[in-house]
Amino acid sequence: PEHLTPEHMTLYLVSYDIPDDKRRTKVAKALEGFGTRVQYSVFECYLDEENLGRMKDKVLKIIKEKEDSLRIYRICEACRKILEVHGLPVAHPWGEGPPGEKPIIV
Repeated sequence: PEHLTPEHMTLYLVSYDIPDDKRRTKVAKALEGFGTRVQYSVFECYLDEENLGRMKDKVLKIIKEKEDSLRIYRICEACRKILEVHGLPVAHPWGEGPPGEKPIIV
C-alpha cells in the first residue's frame, strides 16, 4: 500500500535459480512489481505481510519446484542496521534506502 514506507515494512531478500529462460523471465517480471533488482537473480523487497503473501502466490505459480530454486530471506531490523555495502549503491524508487539504512549489494 502507498501509505506504507520502507520503515514500516520488512526487508526480504529474494533469490532464484531457474534454468528455463521463459520461467526465469516471468519470475523476474513478477518480482519487479514487489521490489528492486540488485543482482541478476536477486531482489530486495520491502513488504508488509499482505504483499509478501501476494508476491509468494504470484511467483510460486510460475516456478517448478522439481527444477527451480526460490529462496526468500527475511532480514530483521537489527540485521538491516549492520549490513555492509561494497560497490555501487542500489537505486530504490525512494532513494538508496530507508533513512539511516545503507543500501545492500549482495
